[in-house]
Amino acid sequence: MLILIKSNKPKHMKILKLFMVIFVFFSGLNAQQEKEIDSLKADTLNLLNQEKKNFKFFGVTQFTFNQAYFENWVSGGENSVTGLLTVDYNINYLDKKKWVWDNNIMLSLGTTYLSGNSFFKKADDRLEINSVLSKKVNTYWNYSAYFNFKTQLLPGYRFYTEDGEDRKEEVSQIFSPAIIQLGLGWYYKENDLAWFNISPLAARGIFVNKNYTQNLSPGEKYFGVERGASSIVSVGASFSGFMRSKLMENISMDNKFNFYFNYLYKIKNIDFEWNANIRLQVNEKISASLIVHLQYDDDLIKRLQIRELFGLGLVIDI
Repeated sequence: MLILIKSNKPKHMKILKLFMVIFVFFSGLNAQQEKEIDSLKADTLNLLNQEKKNFKFFGVTQFTFNQAYFENWVSGGENSVTGLLTVDYNINYLDKKKWVWDNNIMLSLGTTYLSGNSFFKKADDRLEINSVLSKKVNTYWNYSAYFNFKTQLLPGYRFYTEDGEDRKEEVSQIFSPAIIQLGLGWYYKENDLAWFNISPLAARGIFVNKNYTQNLSPGEKYFGVERGASSIVSVGASFSGFMRSKLMENISMDNKFNFYFNYLYKIKNIDFEWNANIRLQVNEKISASLIVHLQYDDDLIKRLQIRELFGLGLVIDI
């Protein structure tokens, strides 16, 4: 028995030592893997943080509500209710390889109601997306490719009276018309307060629903699109830009403009759009705004279009 005990004890010790070696080995391996995983997580977080630093996101959302009520008012007046929602946001990107990607999304949607009318009417309805992708050449100048998209969200109507009743006829809808413009050129940007884009090669397309063109009279056009067609495409040049200036301590002015020269049709005609937005910041939550929007597009209508909006409302800055 003693001999057996003496002869078996070393085997137990060897097995115990073997298990200890295996345990230590795998423990070290596991610790190394955890270090590698932690290192990988740290690298991933650093990369995500770097990507966040490359992006800038800022803009403003404004809601304006106007209401008027009259009863037994000698000088007269009409009861009315008007609501207007304006969204204007920018997303900018810049990386170490000198790629610049600037984006702007603008939405303005409003409705108004006058007493005695059977229908609500639009106060405003427009959706616009601008995107410029560029590669830096020097401090201010970049090679660029740009994209511009415009449309409306809600149906548009022609209101008229027939047999003493208010009636309406649908004349437009979302994506009808839809205007797409894109081109190649040069992009000049000093900072987020001013930029210009010059494009000697720019294409523009106006797209509509064929339902609006199939019943047109010969020679009649719908937003520049001929009878039975659904689009019109042109090639030309464009010059667009943005400038923000500070008029007073709490008053700022944004100017957006776009000029388009058509190489194919009526080259002497210059289509232009100018949008001025003057903001008065009363305090952190309340502001007033005045929008003056001028547009001339020979394809859409052969007259100057004017839009003016003034409002006092609640503002959320991000």
